[in-house]
Amino acid sequence: MRSLTYDKRVPPIRPTRFPRWVPSQWHSARLAKGALLFVALSFWPAVAESFESLALVTTRPNPREPNRFLADRTVTVPVLIHAPRPEGLTIRAELLQLTSSLSSRIAGELEVPFSADPAAGSGIELDLSVALPAVSRETGFELRFRSRRQGDRAWQPAGRIPLRVYPVDLLSPVRAWAQSHPLRAEDDHGSLIELFRQQQIPVAGRSSPRGVTLYAGSRALLKQALLPLGDNETAVLFTERETEIPHFLIDRTGRGTTVRVEMRLLDRLATDPLAQKIFLEVFQLLREQTPPTKGNIR
Repeated sequence: MRSLTYDKRVPPIRPTRFPRWVPSQWHSARLAKGALLFVALSFWPAVAESFESLALVTTRPNPREPNRFLADRTVTVPVLIHAPRPEGLTIRAELLQLTSSLSSRIAGELEVPFSADPAAGSGIELDLSVALPAVSRETGFELRFRSRRQGDRAWQPAGRIPLRVYPVDLLSPVRAWAQSHPLRAEDDHGSLIELFRQQQIPVAGRSSPRGVTLYAGSRALLKQALLPLGDNETAVLFTERETEIPHFLIDRTGRGTTVRVEMRLLDRLATDPLAQKIFLEVFQLLREQTPPTKGNIR
């Protein structure tokens, strides 16, 4: 029989070594937060005093007339100045033109006039006059503010206000389009007629061919509903109502086309460049489907 031999050597017993304690990420984060809190509490009186001396300039909320302007003119920007301690405070503003990667300064700084009376409270309203340059297309600008208390050397940022600037002759394509298309208007309130007069857009007489007719107002819309479309005629119906986005509804029949514009637009045409831009988009739709006539329309 084959015998089995066992090795009875026993490894020596060594003292147990406990691993060194290494702070975990969680403990490190707690220690870091504690250190930051200690520093913040130590310097809080100085920090609070520094923040209290700052001014913050914002735009006054005005949803009816946002900060959209036509170029090459002096405009008024409604601002609101938050200054807990306005006495001895100077605020300046500069206008910058924004591009995809850069911002260029347009002119020198503006001194922002405001009342330093503590009784005025922390909210000071004023209209800031800003001279806008000419632009060839829709361009973004920004008003940047900075403030400094009397006796201080360093200026501190005091807020930014974005501006959107549009070309002065925004509706020139409509004027050129109307030179070769019969454009008529049935307008109860006169907003379209006044806009065409200001922009020198020619309007065809009643004896002209019925090419494109704009209808605005309840009586004009009722008149259009009772009047059938002629051959190759386009009727544009302006339905004034509040909408989040403008709606263009196009209905093509065998004889003509009806375009319904649903948004509040006409009462903003004279002052809001964005309304003029949307008005221009309506004519871009018409240009795609309306052939020109020969010669000028009278």
